[in-house]
Amino acid sequence: MKMFEKLKWMPVTGWFCLIFGVNVQAAALSTPYDFKTCVETALSQNPEMVVSQQRLAQAQYALKEANASRFPQVTASMTASQSNSALNVFGMKLNQRQASFADFGFSQFDSINPNILKVQPDDLNNPGGHTDINTRLEILIPVWNGGKISGYQSQAKAMIQAAQKGEQAVQQFLTFNVYQAYEGVHTARAFVSVAEQAVKAAQAYVDTTANLVEQGVVVRSELLSANVHLSQAKTSFEQAKMQEQLALDSLKMLMATPDDEEIRVGDRMSVTLPNASLESLLVMGMNTNPQLNAKREAVRSSRAEVDIHKADQRPSFNIMARGDFNDAGFEFDSQSYTVAGVLSWKITDFGLTTNRLNRAAAVTAEKQAAVRSQENQTRHAILKAWRTLQVVERQVYSHQLAVEQAEEAQRLILKRYKGGIATMTEVLASQAQLDKARAELVQSLYEQNIQKAKLRLETGSMRLDQL
Repeated sequence: MKMFEKLKWMPVTGWFCLIFGVNVQAAALSTPYDFKTCVETALSQNPEMVVSQQRLAQAQYALKEANASRFPQVTASMTASQSNSALNVFGMKLNQRQASFADFGFSQFDSINPNILKVQPDDLNNPGGHTDINTRLEILIPVWNGGKISGYQSQAKAMIQAAQKGEQAVQQFLTFNVYQAYEGVHTARAFVSVAEQAVKAAQAYVDTTANLVEQGVVVRSELLSANVHLSQAKTSFEQAKMQEQLALDSLKMLMATPDDEEIRVGDRMSVTLPNASLESLLVMGMNTNPQLNAKREAVRSSRAEVDIHKADQRPSFNIMARGDFNDAGFEFDSQSYTVAGVLSWKITDFGLTTNRLNRAAAVTAEKQAAVRSQENQTRHAILKAWRTLQVVERQVYSHQLAVEQAEEAQRLILKRYKGGIATMTEVLASQAQLDKARAELVQSLYEQNIQKAKLRLETGSMRLDQL
């Protein structure tokens, strides 16, 4: 009563917030995750997408790095040094424009000394310590490096294409896995429905048998058999519920959603084939499979690596321009410049470049073989999925007929049982056949959709905008 009094005087805004909050929570729980939402969530949250995106970013930065190699390199440096080395001190004074005749030891020059040429001037050979601060600005302009920069650019472009195709492959693989889990949830629920029907039927048998036992039509052992069958049906129902939860867990894992988050799966989705004929599907698989195309781009990247190593066997020419300031302090008075053109050609490195080139060629050959192997695997996967689908479609039709026949047979046997003509053993055997037919139909429908999704995946058409 006291609680009611408190709520009675709650401000209007408080009631609004309470009701609005409950409605928002209810709306959130009632919003279904249809297949499109599940895929979009997986593509935005699954860590595999982050991995593929970072690979693409690496390739893009590699291209920018290669493009930047064509521009001049500008380097600024400052070096402070002190030395009493005769050669270094004299060089410092020359760079500072401070050299004088006294530095040559002319103070010891004696024109009348017949051995003057043998005199070792102390000022030249034993100078005191001297300080030099060199400030330098250097520009290195690449002109021709045997085609190495072009090779790096070609390699980076191929890496980008491979990363893009790889990202598409990851997207489609995730889409396939989401569909498999999504379809698994619906299939598990279909099994739950089958098990639920079996429980209801088993309960009805128990009730019917109990009445017949009371009427003296059947013996009590028939009732025991019906109860055993009911217990088994309930166990099967619980197992089906567990499989449904496991399927939901798999779907949430792919979507990277918390385990304790409740989701409501939307309507079932059937997959259609992109083309009707096997030949067209095989052509699509060879041309549009993103994983296959990613491997082809990887081969192109390896060929560019071979060209890069070939560039080391060619001459290179670069231009260097440098400006220097050399002073004992920071006066920046003594200026000098140097401009040079550097032509270099490696005569021999005793097989170092050749072996690198051969290794890159071997890697290229390996990747080419991997492409051929992937082509064979893709072709085999399409053939297998196609042929399996043909069988499964016939099984679906056959199982539909089997369910109809089993339902009719069960209706007749139950009618005979109620009339005291048939036994509970016959009823249970007929019900088991009906349960089996229903389960096989559910399984074949699941297999039919999964095989279609596999064909979509192998032909590179497992995309939301194409399903």
